[in-house]
Amino acid sequence: MHSNKVGRNIDRKFQRALLAAFTLFCGLAASGCHRKPSANGLVEFRIGGVAVVNPDQPTASEPEPSGALGYAIHTGGFQRELRKAGFAYEGLVGYPRTAASLLGLGSGQVQVASTGDSPAVLSRARGDKQRAIWIGLPTGDIWVVGRKDGPQSIRELSGRKVGVLFGSTAHYIMRRAAEVEGVPGISYAQLEPAVALHALKRGDIDAYAASQAVTAETWRARFGLPIIAKIGTEHPELQGVSVMTARSDFLTAHPTFAGAFWRGLKTGIDAIRKDPDAYYRWVSDKTGVPIATVRATAAERYADTPFPKEGVDALQRLLAFQIRTGLANSSFSVADWATGPTLSAGADNVRK
Repeated sequence: MHSNKVGRNIDRKFQRALLAAFTLFCGLAASGCHRKPSANGLVEFRIGGVAVVNPDQPTASEPEPSGALGYAIHTGGFQRELRKAGFAYEGLVGYPRTAASLLGLGSGQVQVASTGDSPAVLSRARGDKQRAIWIGLPTGDIWVVGRKDGPQSIRELSGRKVGVLFGSTAHYIMRRAAEVEGVPGISYAQLEPAVALHALKRGDIDAYAASQAVTAETWRARFGLPIIAKIGTEHPELQGVSVMTARSDFLTAHPTFAGAFWRGLKTGIDAIRKDPDAYYRWVSDKTGVPIATVRATAAERYADTPFPKEGVDALQRLLAFQIRTGLANSSFSVADWATGPTLSAGADNVRK
């Protein structure tokens, strides 16, 4: 079992190893660092993120991201909008966790990263040369899974051990929930989901804050592990925000990219709104998760602007908390960090 200090050291070593590998990759393939127009005149780009994969058919199709972006790529609307503006989507580079995609962004292996809120904000606070090109609404509900015959609520976790991915959205929201509910003395252990599942089944940890609600629901259905908290449901102010960032030098060289990216992403949002059941079927097919579970855990709420005030404000609160707790040491304006269309009075125009 890892202590907090050991977990952090492992996490730092993992990040350094990834960064070294990505830097080497760019040294061997410089075209991945500085995207130039292809033979057909289009500027190529790649996106880094966690791929949606069916574990029973891992190589059945091209890797795609989740959510509206993945669906926009699946329907082809994303590619069409980007090509109109002179850009060619060259595919997704899959990473084991979203924080790693930011290392790929920094090395130049990808030009865009799809991540959760905490990794993106911490990256910017470290001074990484990237800018937000899309900020979602607060919709990510972090579900906490307990061991059998263990604590039944967050309030019962005082003095107990909880598994998380350090620096993740789930880590941030779990700590905020403990603070809001006045629960001291929780010990956190750095654990990947697959390792955490075995730790829960053995009783080595008392709970795990799952980054994906579908993971928690799957563990409940398959292994009988209890869900002891749905933090976003119990505390609506504590919900995760998806973020898309792009390399600053890429945006400077191609100032029309952010607007084109939003128009492409919007095709996926519109398709989900038009036929949500078709979207749920796609997610189920891509992941192997039963469609009933997909429906039960879906949180598909989008704004009609790339930078909704609700999402921007949530990230500013996240940054303030990370500074106050020592995880970040540099403040910045989230609104200024965002690039592309300007924040407007219509930022709160939200539809299901």
